[in-house]
Amino acid sequence: MTPIPLPSSHGKQRIIEAALELAEEHRSFSSLGIREITRKAKLSAPAFYRHFDTLNALGMAVIDQVKADVLKALGEVRLAAAGEINLDIRPLLLKRFFDLVLENPRAVIIGACEAYGPMPEMRQSIRAALRQVAEEIAKDLHISRLLAGIPEPLIADILTHIAHHVFFLAIDYIDRPKDRVAIFNSAEQMISMMFAGARAFNPPSVG
Repeated sequence: MTPIPLPSSHGKQRIIEAALELAEEHRSFSSLGIREITRKAKLSAPAFYRHFDTLNALGMAVIDQVKADVLKALGEVRLAAAGEINLDIRPLLLKRFFDLVLENPRAVIIGACEAYGPMPEMRQSIRAALRQVAEEIAKDLHISRLLAGIPEPLIADILTHIAHHVFFLAIDYIDRPKDRVAIFNSAEQMISMMFAGARAFNPPSVG
């Protein structure tokens, strides 16, 4: 019986999953070798190059995948809340992000480790991903209502700072299950303070 060929994307995903599993063990993506990854994925070493040119390219593919998952999850929250303009969407977005973190902890752990790691392409890609998420949330009407009068690019700057902070809090959220309520409350308080500070710094014009 002739085996059914698997789609090319199947091999690509096996490589990504293998890299995440290995990186989680070592808490370092940059320490991995291509042969080690393909061996873990049960693929030949040349199979790696059918999908990725370099280890950096694999790392950026992981980041892109996580970014897409985050944008999709937060987009679902925004869509569900679209008809309730007076709703404070911030805790809902935060909860969905932390839920997503628990659904895929490996990618978050590796992202946090590599955000200041030795691979510049990955560092830049992580910062760009956080910025893209911030820019997307800055378009939300619930958020712009809370920061009325502040230009969208500045809102994106504020949300970028928040995204960086919450991203690293996610590591504690994964590692300290007994403290998750306190971590969530701390993140929520930090976000409220950032918004209050932005409004105080840019008070609405009168007249």
